[in-house]
Amino acid sequence: MAKGFTLLEVLLALLVMSIGFAALVQSGQNNALTLAQLQKSSAAHQVADQVLMQMYQTTGLQSGTHQGQQTFESNDWHWQAEVSATNNPRIAKVLVTVYANRTQDHALAQLTGFKSQ
Repeated sequence: MAKGFTLLEVLLALLVMSIGFAALVQSGQNNALTLAQLQKSSAAHQVADQVLMQMYQTTGLQSGTHQGQQTFESNDWHWQAEVSATNNPRIAKVLVTVYANRTQDHALAQLTGFKSQ
């Protein structure tokens, strides 16, 4: 009786291993994509926080739409701040939205704050 594996057994083992390796590579790619999206979202929230702090420090902030661009982590971020009145005439609502491009088609971060007048 011969010892060892038959060709069919070896081929099946290689098939199972290749399926496992393919799943492992796919999982790694998904993790890398998720990490990149989280880094982009985190950076956008940092920009929104910085813009909101700028709005807090601005004296005589007028109601309406304010727009700008800010560089953070070697990327240009576009932001829009909507300043509106609240029920209290001494407090304004500031809604900051951050976008990755000028077209502002997809918001990456949004932050709301309130500023005393």
